Amino acid sequence: MRQPICSMAGSDPSVTAARRCASLVVAGLWLAAATPVAALLGDVEGSGGLDANLRTTVLGIDNYHAPALLGDHDFDMASQTLLRAVIAGRPSDSLRYEVHAVQSLEQSTATGGAAAGLASPVGPSSSNRELRYRALDFTWAQDDRGQWRSGLVLDRANATLRLGAFDVTAGRQAITFGHTFFWSPLDVFSPFDAQQFDRDYKPGVDALRVDGDLGALSGVTLVASAGRSIDAAGQAAHGGFADASWTGSALLARAFTNVAGWDLEIQAGKVYAGWQVGLGATGEWLGVDLRVEMAALRADSSPPLVIDLPAPMPDLVRDAETLVVGAGRRFDNSLDLHAEYFLNGSGDADDLATSLARVSGGALLAASRHLIGVTAAYELLPILVARLSWIVSLEDGSGQVQPGLTWSAADNVEVLLGAFVSHGQRPDTPDSGSVDFRSEFGSYPSVLYLQPKIYF
Repeated sequence: MRQPICSMAGSDPSVTAARRCASLVVAGLWLAAATPVAALLGDVEGSGGLDANLRTTVLGIDNYHAPALLGDHDFDMASQTLLRAVIAGRPSDSLRYEVHAVQSLEQSTATGGAAAGLASPVGPSSSNRELRYRALDFTWAQDDRGQWRSGLVLDRANATLRLGAFDVTAGRQAITFGHTFFWSPLDVFSPFDAQQFDRDYKPGVDALRVDGDLGALSGVTLVASAGRSIDAAGQAAHGGFADASWTGSALLARAFTNVAGWDLEIQAGKVYAGWQVGLGATGEWLGVDLRVEMAALRADSSPPLVIDLPAPMPDLVRDAETLVVGAGRRFDNSLDLHAEYFLNGSGDADDLATSLARVSGGALLAASRHLIGVTAAYELLPILVARLSWIVSLEDGSGQVQPGLTWSAADNVEVLLGAFVSHGQRPDTPDSGSVDFRSEFGSYPSVLYLQPKIYF
């Protein structure tokens, strides 16, 4: 039987996996150093061309003792290699296009919750949110043999036409709203997790987007996105290559302007399994950058929450009000400080099993109701930036410390090194197999990560 690229037979699979993964990273960096910085073909910023990038993420997972959640390994290894090919161009002033195809290669020795998503290596899994708002199934599974998986996905494929004061974009595209860092109530289309360290690319959604220019710093955006109903287990309620549901689709309007130096935005409409209205503001006061986002969600036809709970089964999505207030400042010595408070209206620290299941299912950004996130970045060298973040639940005192380094090794090479150190009360996992979650971040294992990125 063929062995995974980061594993080999032996008495300790995590050690042999670490050796293989280290060899893979060293080989990748050597290849990058010999690769000139140039597009593979043409110019993606000009009339058209082909670019590519390769990134390998290697995770070392330090499991606490909870076989029901994390399997029976004290330490696990996982890796994901993504080769992204980008075809893009601007053949005229009124037309631009992009196509992103991503080939993935994944390996993991984890057999419990770290593989399944509830207690994933770096916190809650965002995969279920990434699957939302995709009516077309442009994924091709190539191999799935236990620890080994590979596949191909069409992550973006869209074209934008300029029509006077309006831009019309059709196809699978990345859409980002909001301006906060850790949590963003307004960013409804595949938002990043607070634990996400690689934010180069957001997953695309199947949508028609219209952007209108209403003058200096003012405009409107209309988004119609088709998607399937995705349950808490990440499964589509309807099958088939092309299928959409009212529950899984969105119809959203957004307007923005600038008043007295403050950027203001409002958005409202149909989102996944509900209706949302939200407000946002960003500005500066006494040299401090300030950010506020708030939103109210009213659930509508939510899929059920798939979890072992007594009937009646609760909904995956429920009514919620959310608020994020943030402040930050960048100093002349390159020190960059930011902090955010998150009022997570649908979080419930008294029922962590349900809240963590909603997080894993993509319906919540966090399980607790009150959280704080702080981050500091400092340029140690022109090519080396250090970052230290800390997310804390104000209800149960658990948290996650996130140290990290970003090294620009060459013009076309970047290396990320860091960790997620989780602290808090660990779950109680008696022999009966039931799990009593006692804190949010104490439910997650600690993780060390290494990610080299190579741009061709």
